[in-house]
Amino acid sequence: MVVKRVRAVQAILAIVLTVPLTVLSTAAPAQAAEKCVPAPTEYLWYAPVGAPYYPTVLRNITTHLYTGKQSAGAKAGATVPNGSYVSIDRSIGSFSPATTKEDDDGYGWRTNAQVAATGGYDYCQKYHAGATGWTETPVVQGRYHAVRPCLRVSGVLQCAEKWYVDFDG
Repeated sequence: MVVKRVRAVQAILAIVLTVPLTVLSTAAPAQAAEKCVPAPTEYLWYAPVGAPYYPTVLRNITTHLYTGKQSAGAKAGATVPNGSYVSIDRSIGSFSPATTKEDDDGYGWRTNAQVAATGGYDYCQKYHAGATGWTETPVVQGRYHAVRPCLRVSGVLQCAEKWYVDFDG
């Protein structure tokens, strides 16, 4: 009788301990890698990416995305508290204009699903230490790649929902 109960408990523990590990390993998407892909030197200026999606509020902080007017370099910036990270995600795969309007405008917008379908993304980040202040990420190559800003404040990461793609840098 005791042997049957021990085996029953062992079977239950095996199921309980195995199922969550399986669920976590198959349900979670692949993690992005930190990789700062440098952009060419910007000889003109960086301009803020605007409406309708930027600036955006992440972790209750207004967060900006900038693009180089000549280089298509991209960077993110925000005023963050001590111990925070400002980061920029960059799609691994590149995009082409999807419509005549995107081709004419020189930029477009992409979704998380579209970025995931081209191989996911890498990120580049900057840590902020000291009193609350402005922090910008390093500049990454944004030409034909989707980019979006993210903030990690108090250990909690939040990223913008829409990705910006510069086609005319």
